[in-house]
Amino acid sequence: MKKIINKYILIVLAVSTFNSCSNDPNNAIYSVFDGVEYGAVLRTLDITSPTFDVVDLSSYFEVIIEEQDEDFGGLLSQVEVYIDADGASEALVKTIPASEFTTSSNGLPSTSIRITLQESLTALGLPSSGVACGDQMLIRLKVDLTDGRSFSVADGSGSLQGSYFQSPYQYAVDVVANLPSDTLYTGQYLLETITPGIFGVSDYADGVYTIDAISNTIRSIRGVTTFPAFGGFGPKDVQFNFVCGEIILPSQGVGAGCNVEIVSGEADTNATYDINNPDDSVFIINFTSDETSDCESPTQASFRLTKQ
Repeated sequence: MKKIINKYILIVLAVSTFNSCSNDPNNAIYSVFDGVEYGAVLRTLDITSPTFDVVDLSSYFEVIIEEQDEDFGGLLSQVEVYIDADGASEALVKTIPASEFTTSSNGLPSTSIRITLQESLTALGLPSSGVACGDQMLIRLKVDLTDGRSFSVADGSGSLQGSYFQSPYQYAVDVVANLPSDTLYTGQYLLETITPGIFGVSDYADGVYTIDAISNTIRSIRGVTTFPAFGGFGPKDVQFNFVCGEIILPSQGVGAGCNVEIVSGEADTNATYDINNPDDSVFIINFTSDETSDCESPTQASFRLTKQ
């Protein structure tokens, strides 16, 4: 494996070690750089769009990178971008020549790499039905230098790919189903219990509540009173998520408990929605009441939300 070390870091390390060590020719400093090969890294500056939207072929993954080599970007020839959908059939999506790079605030070559879902499917020879919500695709970068050398994920150590250099050379891209609008499933809703939870009572009090958007696919029911049959607790904000056609209530406390705190969580069978034509007028949320058995055995429960 090539040891890719930034030139100016190497100089600082050498000077620091020289000043603190003796000139003994047997000192380890004289052999520490034996066999070192200078290379190149592609530092991730920002991931501006991390996912593909399965219902929008024009949706894209986008990352901003910065190239470093021993000539401070002077050896950059091009960056090749590959896509892999199943871990076995990688395909070249595009090649970005050095001429398309600009100069970053660090004085190094930088560019934005954008790949649409359609470009990915075309490169792989797949139809639009060849990818499904919940899938994950892998994008790999390879930097080619003017001296004929190339570097990619197999050439980077853990420290190079990690938090300091941020040079993984590859990115896992989730295929999601975004809602057509951030305002869907928001506003005033009437909550009505359909199936009670533990003790045969409602986890959440019936009533009119405000639902806000936390992100495109995450919603929060604000200020819900919990277990009204026992005097009421909370109020609590109740989060639910839209994930690939399913409405999921993730694990969250209800503000009351027998030993620690009762936790509501994902149902054995989640309610669904149409990812192509979602209807936010009336919908149901299934969930597990007391999923951690704080008071009783986990019980399947549900409530209905009707837009007012």
